[in-house]
Amino acid sequence: MSLLRPLPPLDVSLLTTAPSTPTPVVAARQPVPRFDAPPSLASFQRSIASRPFILPGHATGWPALNQHPWHSTHYLRTVSGPGRVVPVEVGSDYRTDDWSQKIIGWDDFVMSLSQPSKEVLYLAQHNLFLQFPNMREDMIVADYVYSCPDPSDSLPGYKPPANDEQLVLNVWLGPKGTISPAHVDPYNNCYVQVVGRKTVWLAPPWVSSALYTVPQRNPSINKEVPQLSNTSQVDVFATDSSDEFPRFWQEVVPEAMTATLEPGDLLFFPPGWWHAFRSEDVSFSVSMWW
Repeated sequence: MSLLRPLPPLDVSLLTTAPSTPTPVVAARQPVPRFDAPPSLASFQRSIASRPFILPGHATGWPALNQHPWHSTHYLRTVSGPGRVVPVEVGSDYRTDDWSQKIIGWDDFVMSLSQPSKEVLYLAQHNLFLQFPNMREDMIVADYVYSCPDPSDSLPGYKPPANDEQLVLNVWLGPKGTISPAHVDPYNNCYVQVVGRKTVWLAPPWVSSALYTVPQRNPSINKEVPQLSNTSQVDVFATDSSDEFPRFWQEVVPEAMTATLEPGDLLFFPPGWWHAFRSEDVSFSVSMWW
């Protein structure tokens, strides 16, 4: 007799509540530029890759938004098969003392997203496609990933990921309210919103000295991950912290950008750019590092 539980036929959407109006981000005074049509690879390589931009609806043709909908709990459970587990973060912000990590059944995690839960569970920066290869066919890698923009204006000394493809695919899946604090990564990023909405905050590398980065060793911030030197102490989604972080409000905020990504939107930003995300609904996103 098999000990694996059969998957019930019930199909529930991850989006169980009506969309609400996102809280304005006061720590940014600029919108993220948007293009009605994708820039050519030549123009991207020559000049456009030095700044963030959004391609609205660029991924609306992905199977993940159509015949294999990632908002469907039934599809997400059947594409994996029963008995699989994933690593999740427990808590909405990894800088806080109550943040931790654990292994949980994929089936239980997916169902928790469509139900009220006491714990905030977030599948963050995880290559789910290695576990569930069929889901890799539900997305399309952006053409820009195969270009070679000049990194001199974004991050001197840039090196692509060290794997054979020079590409890292990760997913981000969690409930409304999950936050990725302001931090910086060393790679180009094509970030696609698939399910729900997510608000992004961006700031350029030249304001890094005013980001109040977390000290490398600060147990009061996070005992689990003591090295957070690529992460800011500032809550960029707060309404005001000018008294505590005056240089941030004076130097960073005038340069910072913000936007709310809708399903199908593609966001590009270069290496070295500070970025933070806030989920406005249950949110499923894909990042392409290259």
